[in-house]
Amino acid sequence: MVTDNIQLLMDTDYGAPELKKTYQRFFARGLVLAVIIHVVLLSGYLVANYVSNLSAEEQDKTGPQQRVINLTDLEPPPSATEDETPPPPKIEEPVAAPPKDLTALTPEPVAKEKAEEQTIKTQQELEDIKTPVSSVGDTGKFTYSGPTKVEEKKIEEKIEKKEKVVEKSTYQSFEVEKPPEVVNLSQVRSSMQYPEIARQSGIEGKVSVKVLVGTSGSVEKVGSVSGPDVFADEVRDKAANLQFTPGLQNGKPVKVWVTVPFNFKLQ
Repeated sequence: MVTDNIQLLMDTDYGAPELKKTYQRFFARGLVLAVIIHVVLLSGYLVANYVSNLSAEEQDKTGPQQRVINLTDLEPPPSATEDETPPPPKIEEPVAAPPKDLTALTPEPVAKEKAEEQTIKTQQELEDIKTPVSSVGDTGKFTYSGPTKVEEKKIEEKIEKKEKVVEKSTYQSFEVEKPPEVVNLSQVRSSMQYPEIARQSGIEGKVSVKVLVGTSGSVEKVGSVSGPDVFADEVRDKAANLQFTPGLQNGKPVKVWVTVPFNFKLQ
Protein backbone atom coordinates (compact mmCIF):
# COMPACT_ATOMS: atom_id res chain seq x y z
CA MET A 1 0.00 0.00 0.00
CA VAL A 2 2.92 2.34 0.78
CA THR A 3 4.43 1.51 -2.58
CA ASP A 4 1.22 2.49 -4.43
CA ASN A 5 1.09 5.88 -2.68
CA ILE A 6 4.69 6.63 -3.56
CA GLN A 7 4.02 5.71 -7.22
CA LEU A 8 0.92 8.06 -7.27
CA LEU A 9 2.93 10.97 -5.92
CA MET A 10 5.67 10.39 -8.45
CA ASP A 11 3.13 10.32 -11.30
CA THR A 12 1.54 13.57 -10.04
CA ASP A 13 4.82 15.42 -9.73
CA TYR A 14 6.02 14.37 -13.13
CA GLY A 15 2.61 15.11 -14.88
CA ALA A 16 2.31 18.73 -13.74
CA PRO A 17 4.89 20.26 -16.13
CA GLU A 18 3.27 18.58 -19.13
CA LEU A 19 -0.15 19.98 -18.15
CA LYS A 20 1.25 23.49 -17.83
CA LYS A 21 2.85 23.31 -21.24
CA THR A 22 -0.39 22.11 -22.83
CA TYR A 23 -2.35 24.92 -21.17
CA GLN A 24 0.10 27.57 -22.29
CA ARG A 25 0.07 26.30 -25.86
CA PHE A 26 -3.72 26.33 -26.18
CA PHE A 27 -3.97 29.71 -24.45
CA ALA A 28 -1.55 31.27 -26.92
CA ARG A 29 -3.46 29.84 -29.86
CA GLY A 30 -6.77 31.13 -28.56
CA LEU A 31 -5.35 34.59 -27.95
CA VAL A 32 -3.93 34.81 -31.48
CA LEU A 33 -7.25 33.64 -32.95
CA ALA A 34 -9.22 36.26 -30.98
CA VAL A 35 -6.88 39.03 -32.13
CA ILE A 36 -7.24 37.95 -35.74
CA ILE A 37 -11.07 37.93 -35.50
CA HIS A 38 -11.13 41.41 -33.98
CA VAL A 39 -8.81 42.76 -36.67
CA VAL A 40 -10.98 41.27 -39.43
CA LEU A 41 -14.18 42.72 -37.97
CA LEU A 42 -12.64 46.15 -37.47
CA SER A 43 -11.28 46.16 -41.01
CA GLY A 44 -14.66 45.22 -42.44
CA TYR A 45 -16.37 48.02 -40.52
CA LEU A 46 -13.80 50.59 -41.72
CA VAL A 47 -14.14 49.44 -45.33
CA ALA A 48 -17.94 49.62 -45.24
CA ASN A 49 -17.84 53.09 -43.71
CA TYR A 50 -15.39 54.27 -46.35
CA VAL A 51 -17.51 52.93 -49.19
CA SER A 52 -20.67 54.65 -47.86
CA ASN A 53 -18.88 57.98 -47.50
CA LEU A 54 -17.48 57.67 -50.99
CA SER A 55 -20.91 57.02 -52.53
CA ALA A 56 -22.36 60.02 -50.68
CA GLU A 57 -19.67 62.30 -52.03
CA GLU A 58 -20.26 61.09 -55.58
CA GLN A 59 -24.00 61.74 -55.21
CA ASP A 60 -23.35 65.31 -54.02
CA LYS A 61 -21.11 65.96 -57.01
CA THR A 62 -23.51 64.62 -59.63
CA GLY A 63 -26.45 66.73 -58.23
CA PRO A 64 -30.10 65.72 -57.79
CA GLN A 65 -31.32 62.79 -59.78
CA GLN A 66 -33.65 63.48 -62.66
CA ARG A 67 -37.16 62.07 -62.43
CA VAL A 68 -38.89 60.68 -65.48
CA ILE A 69 -42.58 61.71 -65.62
CA ASN A 70 -44.94 59.81 -67.87
CA LEU A 71 -47.89 61.42 -69.61
CA THR A 72 -50.20 59.19 -67.69
CA ASP A 73 -49.14 60.89 -64.44
CA LEU A 74 -50.33 64.33 -65.59
CA GLU A 75 -53.88 65.55 -65.04
CA PRO A 76 -56.06 65.92 -68.14
CA PRO A 77 -56.26 69.48 -69.54
CA PRO A 78 -59.47 71.45 -68.99
CA SER A 79 -62.16 70.96 -71.61
CA ALA A 80 -62.57 73.70 -74.21
CA THR A 81 -66.37 73.37 -74.02
CA GLU A 82 -66.56 74.49 -70.37
CA ASP A 83 -67.94 77.96 -69.83
CA GLU A 84 -65.58 80.58 -68.64
CA THR A 85 -66.19 82.39 -65.37
CA PRO A 86 -68.95 84.91 -66.03
CA PRO A 87 -68.03 88.55 -65.52
CA PRO A 88 -69.35 90.26 -62.39
CA PRO A 89 -72.81 91.84 -62.81
CA LYS A 90 -72.97 95.50 -63.48
CA ILE A 91 -74.32 97.64 -60.68
CA GLU A 92 -76.85 100.07 -61.97
CA GLU A 93 -76.64 103.54 -60.55
CA PRO A 94 -79.83 104.73 -58.83
CA VAL A 95 -81.89 107.07 -60.90
CA ALA A 96 -82.30 110.43 -59.25
CA ALA A 97 -85.90 111.17 -58.32
CA PRO A 98 -87.43 114.16 -60.05
CA PRO A 99 -87.60 117.30 -57.87
CA LYS A 100 -90.83 117.67 -55.95
CA ASP A 101 -93.22 120.44 -56.78
CA LEU A 102 -92.87 122.73 -53.75
CA THR A 103 -95.52 125.06 -55.04
CA ALA A 104 -98.22 122.68 -53.81
CA LEU A 105 -96.93 123.07 -50.23
CA THR A 106 -97.10 126.85 -50.25
CA PRO A 107 -100.23 128.02 -48.33
CA GLU A 108 -102.67 130.09 -50.23
CA PRO A 109 -103.36 133.58 -48.87
CA VAL A 110 -106.65 133.96 -47.03
CA ALA A 111 -108.88 136.85 -47.60
CA LYS A 112 -109.03 139.39 -44.78
CA GLU A 113 -112.76 139.13 -44.37
CA LYS A 114 -112.52 135.33 -43.98
CA ALA A 115 -109.89 135.42 -41.29
CA GLU A 116 -111.08 135.20 -37.68
CA GLU A 117 -110.72 138.31 -35.67
CA GLN A 118 -108.85 137.85 -32.39
CA THR A 119 -108.98 140.53 -29.78
CA ILE A 120 -107.02 140.68 -26.54
CA LYS A 121 -109.15 141.26 -23.45
CA THR A 122 -108.18 143.99 -21.06
CA GLN A 123 -107.19 143.38 -17.41
CA GLN A 124 -110.49 144.77 -16.22
CA GLU A 125 -112.44 142.33 -18.37
CA LEU A 126 -110.41 139.41 -17.02
CA GLU A 127 -111.13 140.44 -13.44
CA ASP A 128 -114.84 140.72 -14.19
CA ILE A 129 -115.16 137.13 -15.42
CA LYS A 130 -113.57 135.61 -12.28
CA THR A 131 -116.83 135.82 -10.34
CA PRO A 132 -119.16 132.92 -11.30
CA VAL A 133 -122.72 133.81 -12.21
CA SER A 134 -125.61 131.32 -12.05
CA SER A 135 -129.31 131.43 -12.83
CA VAL A 136 -130.33 131.14 -9.15
CA GLY A 137 -128.37 134.15 -8.06
CA ASP A 138 -125.39 132.51 -6.25
CA THR A 139 -122.69 134.81 -5.06
CA GLY A 140 -119.94 132.48 -6.30
CA LYS A 141 -119.03 131.18 -2.84
CA PHE A 142 -119.07 127.39 -2.36
CA THR A 143 -119.50 125.83 1.07
CA TYR A 144 -118.69 122.10 1.77
CA SER A 145 -121.19 120.49 4.14
CA GLY A 146 -119.67 116.96 4.19
CA PRO A 147 -117.33 115.44 6.80
CA THR A 148 -114.15 117.41 7.26
CA LYS A 149 -112.00 114.66 8.77
CA VAL A 150 -112.15 111.83 6.26
CA GLU A 151 -108.60 110.60 6.85
CA GLU A 152 -109.03 110.55 10.64
CA LYS A 153 -112.20 108.48 10.30
CA LYS A 154 -110.45 105.91 8.13
CA ILE A 155 -107.59 105.65 10.60
CA GLU A 156 -110.02 105.12 13.49
CA GLU A 157 -111.81 102.37 11.55
CA LYS A 158 -108.50 100.58 10.93
CA ILE A 159 -107.65 100.77 14.63
CA GLU A 160 -111.05 99.37 15.62
CA LYS A 161 -110.60 96.45 13.21
CA LYS A 162 -107.22 95.63 14.74
CA GLU A 163 -108.66 95.77 18.25
CA LYS A 164 -111.41 93.32 17.41
CA VAL A 165 -110.47 89.85 18.58
CA VAL A 166 -111.62 86.98 16.42
CA GLU A 167 -113.46 84.58 18.66
CA LYS A 168 -112.55 80.94 18.19
CA SER A 169 -115.25 78.31 17.90
CA THR A 170 -113.37 75.70 19.96
CA TYR A 171 -110.56 75.88 22.51
CA GLN A 172 -108.08 73.59 24.19
CA SER A 173 -108.32 73.11 27.95
CA PHE A 174 -105.19 75.21 28.58
CA GLU A 175 -106.49 78.14 26.47
CA VAL A 176 -109.59 79.01 28.50
CA GLU A 177 -109.91 80.85 31.77
CA LYS A 178 -111.79 77.97 33.40
CA PRO A 179 -111.58 74.48 31.85
CA PRO A 180 -114.50 72.03 32.07
CA GLU A 181 -114.66 69.63 35.02
CA VAL A 182 -116.18 66.14 34.79
CA VAL A 183 -118.99 65.46 37.26
CA ASN A 184 -119.88 61.78 36.61
CA LEU A 185 -116.50 60.15 35.98
CA SER A 186 -117.00 57.43 38.62
CA GLN A 187 -120.37 56.42 37.19
CA VAL A 188 -118.99 56.12 33.67
CA ARG A 189 -116.01 54.08 34.89
CA SER A 190 -118.25 51.67 36.79
CA SER A 191 -120.41 51.20 33.69
CA MET A 192 -117.46 50.08 31.60
CA GLN A 193 -116.99 46.34 31.02
CA TYR A 194 -113.57 44.72 30.78
CA PRO A 195 -113.19 43.28 27.25
CA GLU A 196 -113.21 39.48 27.30
CA ILE A 197 -110.29 39.27 24.86
CA ALA A 198 -108.18 41.48 27.11
CA ARG A 199 -109.23 39.43 30.16
CA GLN A 200 -108.23 36.13 28.56
CA SER A 201 -104.95 37.57 27.28
CA GLY A 202 -104.16 39.28 30.59
CA ILE A 203 -103.84 42.73 28.97
CA GLU A 204 -103.88 45.82 31.19
CA GLY A 205 -103.22 49.46 30.37
CA LYS A 206 -104.14 53.13 30.52
CA VAL A 207 -106.37 54.67 27.85
CA SER A 208 -106.93 58.41 27.22
CA VAL A 209 -109.77 59.84 25.15
CA LYS A 210 -110.34 63.39 23.88
CA VAL A 211 -113.91 64.72 24.00
CA LEU A 212 -115.39 68.03 22.87
CA VAL A 213 -117.41 69.57 25.71
CA GLY A 214 -120.18 71.86 24.53
CA THR A 215 -121.44 75.06 26.12
CA SER A 216 -124.05 73.03 28.03
CA GLY A 217 -121.44 70.65 29.51
CA SER A 218 -122.41 67.57 27.49
CA VAL A 219 -120.07 65.71 25.11
CA GLU A 220 -120.67 66.80 21.53
CA LYS A 221 -117.91 64.76 19.89
CA VAL A 222 -115.51 61.93 20.81
CA GLY A 223 -112.06 62.40 19.38
CA SER A 224 -108.89 60.30 19.30
CA VAL A 225 -108.20 57.42 21.69
CA SER A 226 -104.65 56.56 22.79
CA GLY A 227 -103.65 53.32 24.49
CA PRO A 228 -104.13 49.58 23.84
CA ASP A 229 -106.47 49.06 20.90
CA VAL A 230 -108.38 46.31 22.72
CA PHE A 231 -109.94 48.94 25.04
CA ALA A 232 -110.62 51.63 22.37
CA ASP A 233 -114.18 50.62 21.45
CA GLU A 234 -115.36 50.38 25.06
CA VAL A 235 -113.87 53.76 25.98
CA ARG A 236 -115.28 55.45 22.86
CA ASP A 237 -118.79 54.18 23.62
CA LYS A 238 -118.86 55.13 27.30
CA ALA A 239 -117.07 58.50 26.92
CA ALA A 240 -120.13 59.97 25.21
CA ASN A 241 -122.01 59.67 28.53
CA LEU A 242 -119.64 62.01 30.41
CA GLN A 243 -121.01 65.25 31.84
CA PHE A 244 -118.92 68.40 32.54
CA THR A 245 -119.23 71.89 33.85
CA PRO A 246 -118.93 74.18 30.78
CA GLY A 247 -115.63 75.88 30.10
CA LEU A 248 -115.53 79.69 30.40
CA GLN A 249 -113.66 82.24 28.29
CA ASN A 250 -114.17 85.97 28.95
CA GLY A 251 -117.01 84.97 31.25
CA LYS A 252 -118.88 83.12 28.51
CA PRO A 253 -119.30 79.33 28.05
CA VAL A 254 -117.31 78.00 25.10
CA LYS A 255 -116.58 74.64 23.49
CA VAL A 256 -113.43 73.01 24.86
CA TRP A 257 -111.48 69.85 24.03
CA VAL A 258 -110.73 67.83 27.19
CA THR A 259 -108.63 64.66 27.69
CA VAL A 260 -110.07 62.05 30.09
CA PRO A 261 -107.94 59.05 31.30
CA PHE A 262 -109.23 55.52 32.04
CA ASN A 263 -107.18 52.78 33.72
CA PHE A 264 -107.92 49.11 32.96
CA LYS A 265 -106.50 46.65 35.50
CA LEU A 266 -107.32 43.03 36.24
CA GLN A 267 -108.30 42.14 39.80
